[in-house]
Order: sequence, then structure tokens, then C-alpha cells
Amino acid sequence: MGLAAPPRRDSRAGLSLVEVLVATTLLGILMTAVMSSFVFMLRGQTSLTNYASMNSDSRALLELLSRDAKSATAVTNFTTTSLTLSVPQNTSGTTQDVTYEYDAAAKSLVRETGGTSTTLVSSVDSFSFRYFNSNNATTTSLAELKQVQLSLRIVRSIAFAYSSQYVISAQYTLRAKPTAH
Repeated sequence: MGLAAPPRRDSRAGLSLVEVLVATTLLGILMTAVMSSFVFMLRGQTSLTNYASMNSDSRALLELLSRDAKSATAVTNFTTTSLTLSVPQNTSGTTQDVTYEYDAAAKSLVRETGGTSTTLVSSVDSFSFRYFNSNNATTTSLAELKQVQLSLRIVRSIAFAYSSQYVISAQYTLRAKPTAH
């Protein structure tokens, strides 16, 4: 008698348990890698959006403050968180007070003029004004005040507890304001 042929495997038979477990494990690893990449790209996009927004807000603030500071004929009040300038409104010399004020509770910088308040920057983590005379020495005198320095830090949160930070500092000379030496 001859040897019996090994039994033929039916080509329509399903996968073995080991094959299913290996395929499931590989699929799980692949999905983890795809999801990690997606989360990483989402964080990067959110961070980029935050930086663009903070940059836009701070540029608008710096432009307005620059315009007001350069044309201001007087400073009527100043503290470390507030600055009030008398700014000409027309060629006849009529002035209007313009106030820049940091609201610590709302974490925002507000510009107020003519009874109208406009929030210029939000999510402000720290803020200060510093004041200097024409010799670039710190001053507390309205009569000597000739330069204003603004420093602020904006912080915006990103998903998963990351933050974007944007720090600016600018110094302005009050060109139209007379000073006492």
C-alpha cells in the first residue's frame, strides 16, 4: 500500500485565530501611529493659528498706540496699567482723551475714546507701561514725561495643556508733547 496524501485544505476556509490576532495587532499599531500624527498636526495648526492671531492683535495695538503717542499734545494721567493721552482730532486743535488700560480681571487691553471702549488684545498674561523723560531716565512727573514703553505677554492655550506665548515691547516718543527739563 502507498502513502496516503495529506488532507487538502479547503481554499474557502477562514483565517486561523493566530492570523486574526496578528492582523488586529498590526492594525492597532497602524491606527495609533495615524492618530498620533493627526493630534500632532492639530496641535501645530492650533499653535500657528494662535501665533497669527496674537501677532495681528498686537500689530493693531502697536499701530494705534504709535499714532496716538506721536500726535499726543499732553498726557493727562498715567499709571503702570493705564495711559491717557490728549490727541488732536482735527486741524483746528480740538483734542480728545484716549485711554489705554489693562483690565487684569478680563486679561485684556482696552482703548477708550469718546465713551467707546474697544478691546485691542485679549488673553494678556502680563502688562505694564513704563515712563521716561527726554534723557531716557524713569520719571513719575507729567511735566517731564517724553517716552512711553509698553510691555505685554499674551498666552493662549492649545488643546492638551500646551500654550502659545507672544511677548512684545515697544517704546514711543511723545513728539508733539512739550516737556519741562
